[in-house]
Amino acid sequence: MVPKYGLDGVTPLNSLFLHYFVAKRPYQHDIAQEIIRTVFNACVYVQNIFLLSGTTHLGSALLENFSRVKDGPKEEKLFLCQRHGHVPQLHIREARPEDNDDLAPLFTQQNKVLSETYGDYFLAELIEAQDENHKALVAEVGGLAIGFMCVSTEVDVDLLNNCFELKPYTFLHKVKKKPDTPDDETSIASDSVAEEEVVEEEDEELAREETLDLESSSVERKAPSQTSLKSGAPAEAASSKGEVSVVESNRSVSIPPSHVSEPQSEVSEKPKESEEVPEVVEEVPAPPEEPVVELGEPTAFCIQLFCIDERYEMRSIDFMAEAFKRFPDKDYCVLTIPHTISEFPLLQVFARCTPKPTSTLEQELYVFHRSALLQNIAVRFGTEKDTEGVSYITRKYKGKSTVMADYNQYLSALRDEDGTPLYGIVMECGDQIIGVAIIRAEMDTEYLRSHYGLEDFIYFTQHSPREHGHLFHCAVSATFTNFTKFFLRECLRLCEMSCLYYNVYDSATHQDKPQSTVEALHHLVQIRPRRQIKYPVELLKGNPPAVYNNVPIDGVLKTLPPFALFHINRKLTLEPKMVINSRIVVVGASDVSLSFLETLILCPHMHFNNLVLVSPEGLPLTAPAALPSSLSYSPDYMRMISLATSCNIVTAKMTSINRAEQFVEVDNGRKVQYDYLVLCTGSQFQCSLPQVEEKKLSVSSPVSRDVSAVAKIQPNLPPPQATTLDSISKAEGIVNWVSSHSGPVVVYGTSLSAYTTIQALLEGGVEDIVSVQPPTPVSCFNNPQILGIVEEAMTEAGVKIMKDFVLSGYSCEDSGDLTGIEVTPTQGPVQTVQCGSLVTLQDKIIDRDTFGGINNCCLVFDGRLVIDTECHTNDPVIYAAGPLTKYKRAFYCDEFTHDIYCSKEIGERLASVILPIFDPSFPPVEEVEKYELPKYVRPKQVYAKLPGGYHYLDVSKPQPLVDLQTAMMDPNYGRELVTGDKDVGYFRLHLNQYHTVETITCLSKKEIELGNIRQLYGVHQQYMNSLEERFDGGLISDFFQYFREPWSLILYHDRFAELREEIKELMSQPNQPGEESLSEKVCQLVDEDLAIEEKTKLALFAEYNDSLAKQSIENRLFSYLSYNKYHLPHYAGRNMA
Repeated sequence: MVPKYGLDGVTPLNSLFLHYFVAKRPYQHDIAQEIIRTVFNACVYVQNIFLLSGTTHLGSALLENFSRVKDGPKEEKLFLCQRHGHVPQLHIREARPEDNDDLAPLFTQQNKVLSETYGDYFLAELIEAQDENHKALVAEVGGLAIGFMCVSTEVDVDLLNNCFELKPYTFLHKVKKKPDTPDDETSIASDSVAEEEVVEEEDEELAREETLDLESSSVERKAPSQTSLKSGAPAEAASSKGEVSVVESNRSVSIPPSHVSEPQSEVSEKPKESEEVPEVVEEVPAPPEEPVVELGEPTAFCIQLFCIDERYEMRSIDFMAEAFKRFPDKDYCVLTIPHTISEFPLLQVFARCTPKPTSTLEQELYVFHRSALLQNIAVRFGTEKDTEGVSYITRKYKGKSTVMADYNQYLSALRDEDGTPLYGIVMECGDQIIGVAIIRAEMDTEYLRSHYGLEDFIYFTQHSPREHGHLFHCAVSATFTNFTKFFLRECLRLCEMSCLYYNVYDSATHQDKPQSTVEALHHLVQIRPRRQIKYPVELLKGNPPAVYNNVPIDGVLKTLPPFALFHINRKLTLEPKMVINSRIVVVGASDVSLSFLETLILCPHMHFNNLVLVSPEGLPLTAPAALPSSLSYSPDYMRMISLATSCNIVTAKMTSINRAEQFVEVDNGRKVQYDYLVLCTGSQFQCSLPQVEEKKLSVSSPVSRDVSAVAKIQPNLPPPQATTLDSISKAEGIVNWVSSHSGPVVVYGTSLSAYTTIQALLEGGVEDIVSVQPPTPVSCFNNPQILGIVEEAMTEAGVKIMKDFVLSGYSCEDSGDLTGIEVTPTQGPVQTVQCGSLVTLQDKIIDRDTFGGINNCCLVFDGRLVIDTECHTNDPVIYAAGPLTKYKRAFYCDEFTHDIYCSKEIGERLASVILPIFDPSFPPVEEVEKYELPKYVRPKQVYAKLPGGYHYLDVSKPQPLVDLQTAMMDPNYGRELVTGDKDVGYFRLHLNQYHTVETITCLSKKEIELGNIRQLYGVHQQYMNSLEERFDGGLISDFFQYFREPWSLILYHDRFAELREEIKELMSQPNQPGEESLSEKVCQLVDEDLAIEEKTKLALFAEYNDSLAKQSIENRLFSYLSYNKYHLPHYAGRNMA
């Protein structure tokens, strides 16, 4: 196009094409201008928008903004819209004292702190103080100053090096070049390449090698958020003149943040099952030793003050060229901002530096290299002559051999060894390679579509199979990281693709095709995994096999190692993310915490740089058999969301909170600073005697009002042979721990964990087991039939059961070793039970260290941490949720605590409370009345393996525990449907008064299809093939078999709940405006009399058959089945029906 139309300076970097525009006529002019302005605002390098049309009749809205390019073929009409036509080119000059009159109102409008601190004429004084080390620049439009930047060469480089990873930038120093290096100022080698030749210095902290990353790109790497460790040194700004202040416009946009794991420390360390980045299978031999490059003088200046009118903020980059002209001997411009400051458009061209764990600077550092001003960037397919450049840019890469092998495979065959198309793309500037990407055609698109929520971002019908690619390697020089998103966009264009994917595997997962860490991961969006249906494949095939193919395609049934999926497409390459630098520290790895973090990291338009999870054992990546499961976060699901990729995991235990200085102290004495603190530690079993005072901390007993008495509790230290399962590691090792002690083992408690622990011990070969059970008003099963089956199985397995005995003491030898326990029956004298080990699993209470940290910092604790309906504590930046908490007494609802609700739903609601703080456009949480509690509707679910080898599943309505026999006496209880027994499998459904499933209880020696069965909760019996009618007619003898039949699979589909909601909405639409809808008539009848007469039912059915709702519902159902046919191929379509 450039030679055809004679357009100079037009490149893929600065140009876009308009393909489609539509707007309502009354608003088309305003809409067109706002859209074009938004494009220039979001894409800082775009200067031109072209429109190629076969006609000149574009409409007044477009003709107002586009002008025709005269030169070129007559049959083609090319129109051009340029940036300066909407925002004038900024004229940058040195500031003068008289500019104070123009700039002072601008500063006052955005930030009054400076004028209040330094007076109304601080700008004039600052401008007059200019010298060779301090310069003040002004942006001028039409003779009016609309922007100001103050720059200074007085930068404390040593402080920045102590606080940030600056090795990719030669530690902000000049590099004394080798004698044979040409001194060419226009060569990138004089700056961006020389920076990569710096090797080890004496300071080990500054020179430590990155484990999985390219040195030249650590700016683009995310240490999944860092932990700031507070030390005695004060937090200073980068400038030696004082604190660096940034006054920004109200509008914030995103910049390329960093993304890979930071070096480990005592506080900031990854879990042993690190998930952040995939492990490269092939080990790289040590590279040849490079000659040491000597560092010279510091080569950085800083931006001390910056402000610009928000109408011109998209042209902020115009300041940078003039700033570097003022300091021609400097290569870097640095800028620090507080964590809580929103990013502004200028930072789109800067790169964020990864803080060190020992950082004392409570600010974020951004770096800009003068070479980034060069915009002669070209992206093309790699050739053989680029091999040396690709090798050089990946020379510090742990997976270099894999990258080079794939690149050479591309050069030699353009295909992988299995025949899959392979693409090698390079990015160059000034004939030098500054980036490389290896892309492979994606062959598992059906698997990705069926197992991940990709259809939230793309319509698969609009993307051909060959338009999907897999990003295997991507490396970009640190100097040019601001061009990474452009690099990805060009990769898509050159490969004629529309989508790219990247998989993040657990480090222990074997990869058939090794991939390496990509430098652009933070530009991609993470895709939420989809719940899968457990298919009865043999039933779908039929016997003999059906004529029609009723079995889902291989991509649906295929089993692959779990991985987190990241994605980018053409549209997303032009959508900026909102980058959040606020330090959000989450304490505890409970389901509430995991749900909260999952919601944050899966928010596609936001990127959190500083998420920290503090947990004694890191992320829960295993599911020990000795503990029941909530089914919210299985090990496979944890690997499919890969929280460690986006969060920094601090493996430590919180001991105290300093609200004044906003940091959390952990058990190794270190400090983790926060801007927002989220406490979700939950409750744990404690190994101590059940004293009266002890019960005041128990979450299963009434809440104590005497907080001072709780604080004085001094637990009796148990003997070494007594333990509890207060952590995953203890649960995993309980069998070995018990086996290491001689004599019987006593399991004390009636909790579900007590039964699962007994089963784990039985499976582990432990024989002499005593179950001591204190009196309990309601069993953990709340079902006498299941309790009887389980106790019978325990007796058959040789477990001795002692009911209604309370643990009251230990019997120990003089050495302190346990020989037995003292138990007190409800009636009678104290008895002694001989044992060699004890496992206590009765009541869960708040951890003592957690309580001490909460109570000592004066957070309101009333038996539990007190919160309001939006999870606020009495500190505005400290939130809490889960079993740790309770609502204020003003609600009069002590029994309605978070532990009766679904923890995952609570975490999501907590995230919806916090997200609007950072993005005001985010939908706010549903408001409730002053003394009304928020509504949680998802069921409480639990799975466990019980003695006798029984699999147990319970899915129930979230409500305070009520004895089953008492609940069934309620006239509005509904009815229960039960099939089977202990031999064939016990299955109980409770239907409420509205014939909707409210409780599911399963007990079977065969494995239960957990993912399927638990989806029945909340479904009306009519959806289940007229369940009640069939059950009452004796047609159902086994619910397990009934719900495996092919007709039922749609009930388990992850989008079926959405379909039900759409059907409800269609039913609420009247036939004619002003008429009463069918659903309104039904509701009115129900309100009047719950029992509707048969004649009334027939009239309603007749009205429904004649209504528009019926046709709309049928159309929606067939559309649903057609769109999800890859999951539900055995259902008849419209033509077959």
